[in-house]
Amino acid sequence: MRIVICGAGEVGSHAAEVLVRADHSVTVIDLDAERLRPIEDSIDARTVLGSCVRADVLLEAGVVGCDMLVAATDRDEVNLLAAALGKRLGAAKTVARVHDFDFADRRGFDYGRTLEIDHLICPEFSTAMAIAQNIRNPAALAVETFARGQVEMQQFEIAEGCSATGKPLSALSLPRGARLAAILRDGEVSIPDSASVIESGDEVVLVADAPSYDAARKVFREDGKARRSIVVLGGTRMAEWVCRTLRGKSFAIRLFERDREVAERLAAELDWVTVLHADVTDPAVFAEERIADADHFVALLEDDEVNIIGGVLAKLRGVDTVTVVVQRSAYLDSVYSIGLDRAYSPRTVAAKQIEEALDSNAVRVVSSLADGSVSVFRVRVGEACDLVGKRLRTVKLTPDWSVLAVQRGERTWVPHADDELAIADEVLVLGRTERRERLVEIFDAN
Repeated sequence: MRIVICGAGEVGSHAAEVLVRADHSVTVIDLDAERLRPIEDSIDARTVLGSCVRADVLLEAGVVGCDMLVAATDRDEVNLLAAALGKRLGAAKTVARVHDFDFADRRGFDYGRTLEIDHLICPEFSTAMAIAQNIRNPAALAVETFARGQVEMQQFEIAEGCSATGKPLSALSLPRGARLAAILRDGEVSIPDSASVIESGDEVVLVADAPSYDAARKVFREDGKARRSIVVLGGTRMAEWVCRTLRGKSFAIRLFERDREVAERLAAELDWVTVLHADVTDPAVFAEERIADADHFVALLEDDEVNIIGGVLAKLRGVDTVTVVVQRSAYLDSVYSIGLDRAYSPRTVAAKQIEEALDSNAVRVVSSLADGSVSVFRVRVGEACDLVGKRLRTVKLTPDWSVLAVQRGERTWVPHADDELAIADEVLVLGRTERRERLVEIFDAN
């Protein structure tokens, strides 16, 4: 496929590298010749010097008839304009990367629809959501979110003494927006029905609407500590989103910010967070604030090295779980090798989201479980699908498949047994990876 990328910064250059590696033809536009030079030297991609909001530059880059234009400069307004202009000039698909999530949140003003941009992505927001979900559920073996956090999926182990063991699923009081999607027992995966019984030591996959998740999880697992201490390094956008997501009685959050003005602003806006104007990487501050007693340390500065140093200091002093964010994806392996628990790279997230936007298949894998034997598929319901207009309770999909969530327009939800599918719905389905072709047949997904 032919792809035009606007911006040769961290996200644009990494996306270009990933897409070239996947045998796509890539052209990168940037105003700065110095930014383009590393791409010319190390990536088999064409470069164009100029402004991506000029029609003549986009035409020179080959926007007419290209499969996708990705606007990934460091300015949101430029990205929105470049993507909108690219669409008008003939790009089949357009993607705009934004730093401010308000541009991507279609629950407010719909910038995407108004400007005819196919995909608006905010990697920092997606990263923050993933971090927050892992903090909320430290015992989870895997955590996935879909539709900008509207639906959550977790895999976790059923502990000894769980009150749900030995009972059929029909006897458990799951909230309406929740579903037990899979049971992993002795290396085998099963798609449960109402008669299925879970046992201690099983690993289960739970899916729920975001508002229902905590209540659903408590049916199967109670995390022991009532209130956990969270230390956040940095007053960045990601830090704000993490703090907002974790708001509640379960977390005592302290945020450390070196810039006094930023610290004062956050203290006013995040009144449930203790905001301190201090440098947590200073050993004296670390000791004085008793950061070693924290349950979770999260480094969210835009400086990779400071995040890593802060994370190492926290781990050495005894913090149970340490998470760091690094902009350079090359640091990810290094972070794990020095003993830190979790690492995230927004530009890696961005590249993944761009690849997903490029995928026009009616059936595509969005997540995998059980060493790849079971997958979550995103499926587009076709016009000839026999399930359209039928209540899900009347449709026999088990033991091979389970409908996890339905996206219709801007709404995504975990369906109830009385819900019906409609043509063009996007459906998340969990099932056996090797039976993908059967899934195509069931949903007329061509």
